[in-house]
Amino acid sequence: MIYIVVFLLLLIPVVRYDWMVKAGGEKGWYYFNLLVLILFAGLRYRIGGDTLLYMGMFEECPKLQDLKYFDFASAQYNPLWYILNGLSRSIYDDFFLFQLIHAFIVNVSFFHFFRKYCPRYYFTAILLYYIGYFCYFNMEVLRESLCVSVLLWATTFLLSRRWVPYYALCLVALLLHYSAAIMLLFPFLYIFKRPSCLWEIVILVVVVVCMSVVNLPVLLLEMFGINEQLTTLISVYMDDQRNIVGIISEFLNYLPILVCIWARERYSIVEDRDFTFIVMGTVVVYGLAMNLGILNRFINYFVPFIIVYVVNTIYRVLSWEFRQRQVSFVACLCALLLYNFNLIRFYTSDLSDVYPGTRAYVKYHPYHSVLDKEIDEHRERFIENYRDISIQF
Repeated sequence: MIYIVVFLLLLIPVVRYDWMVKAGGEKGWYYFNLLVLILFAGLRYRIGGDTLLYMGMFEECPKLQDLKYFDFASAQYNPLWYILNGLSRSIYDDFFLFQLIHAFIVNVSFFHFFRKYCPRYYFTAILLYYIGYFCYFNMEVLRESLCVSVLLWATTFLLSRRWVPYYALCLVALLLHYSAAIMLLFPFLYIFKRPSCLWEIVILVVVVVCMSVVNLPVLLLEMFGINEQLTTLISVYMDDQRNIVGIISEFLNYLPILVCIWARERYSIVEDRDFTFIVMGTVVVYGLAMNLGILNRFINYFVPFIIVYVVNTIYRVLSWEFRQRQVSFVACLCALLLYNFNLIRFYTSDLSDVYPGTRAYVKYHPYHSVLDKEIDEHRERFIENYRDISIQF
């Protein structure tokens, strides 16, 4: 029920300001919704698969005064993660505070990003973020979502091509999670100068064909063989070959983006702060993920740009007269329906192989807060089994 209440609170400013174009009170709604999402994520109690895993390890993290004795070289996670945990423990030795700090960092970063790069329709972008990615970024991939937050602040330097501060922030992100290495490649995406649906399809086909010829896991293991811990992680995570169903599933995830690229190309839509070069680059990651599902983790870094791109595209298409935009309108509507279908498929996916009778939404529903500290036994048993078969990367 609380998920629906939060959805309605986010929907009100979308209707009022993005659809009805009313004036006055935008700033109040912006900060109110930001506070709601921070408290919603920060006050949760034992919700989220990775959250429970990190909660179990929280007391093992050293406090700030003990960090100088900590062996970072042999630690399981990256240094900055332990520093953030140590800071939280030094202030108040309860994982609840760390959740609150984490929720503040992530949601402030996303809200600021949407307001800056989707200034006309940022309430719609916020709503789309909540529907599709809020639980995932705030309750699941906690370390990686901090890296994505760093990328959002680094976007200013990426767009202005100020490489020194941009790569400095990339280094900060790498101190949180190895997956942030994808950020090092973002400047090279400038080769995609304009939206091209045909080019996207060609690239996708080439990547998929190459993946069927090149053994990427072996190649990466040879590249990173000097680091035993990283080599082990790569070997485990790359052991996730997709069957034909997985390949089709990944293509369905990518199709709504392809439709938006086609619509922009059809009407020659160009914006001052255009993320076309980044969104065009997602085709490579989706192509790789069609064969190796774990590479979906890299798509997390593209998500905020995709949201802004999709929202700006759809509103621009809707601004045309109906006789001019009829085909594009229908295509964008189908893309939105497919997007929602993909979300439903993700949250209702069967996880009975981990614990009988379990769907993916058990990680987030039912919702309990630190105010009542109620424990959901089904979720606890699922996470206990999940902990035995998962490896934290």
